[in-house]
Amino acid sequence: MKKYIPVLLFIMAFSGFLSTQILWDNFHLNAEQVDQDKQKHAVYEAAFQSLKLTTTKKSTIELKHEKSPVIVLNFWASWCVPCLKEFPSLVKFQQKFKGQVLVVGINGDEDTAVELVKKTEAKYKLNFDSATDVDSAIANKFLVSTYPVSIVFNQGKVIFVSKTNHDFMDEEFLSMIENALKAN
Repeated sequence: MKKYIPVLLFIMAFSGFLSTQILWDNFHLNAEQVDQDKQKHAVYEAAFQSLKLTTTKKSTIELKHEKSPVIVLNFWASWCVPCLKEFPSLVKFQQKFKGQVLVVGINGDEDTAVELVKKTEAKYKLNFDSATDVDSAIANKFLVSTYPVSIVFNQGKVIFVSKTNHDFMDEEFLSMIENALKAN
């Protein structure tokens, strides 16, 4: 039995070392992710301040001058199945917060974009305006390379980013929006 004690001590010490290393690496990766998110948010906020859009209905939206404190930019394309799947909840969200939150769709279709936007608006009964981004200039400003992406701003500051199909009627999300509106 005594001859196994050094082996057991070695295994325990080595296990402790590995556990400490794994925890440190995990913390370091999380800290890096937070820094990357802050950098991206700074890019989003700068792009927000300079973004001026013309919608498919020929109205002009200049985000920094909008009255709504909370603005949702929803990047989508007519061929993007996850984008289309999130539209019903986005329509309900816009109904719930009509007049309080501005939702703007940014369509990334390249060919016949206006035509495709109008077809999609009719089919999904979209109750928010969309702008076309045929040359991806807007998407590039916001570092968008895949669809769907939704970025939520409160007073020009990023409060939420989704890079997947998002349920806009999720209770936690709704609570965040309501709290942001109350704070304004």
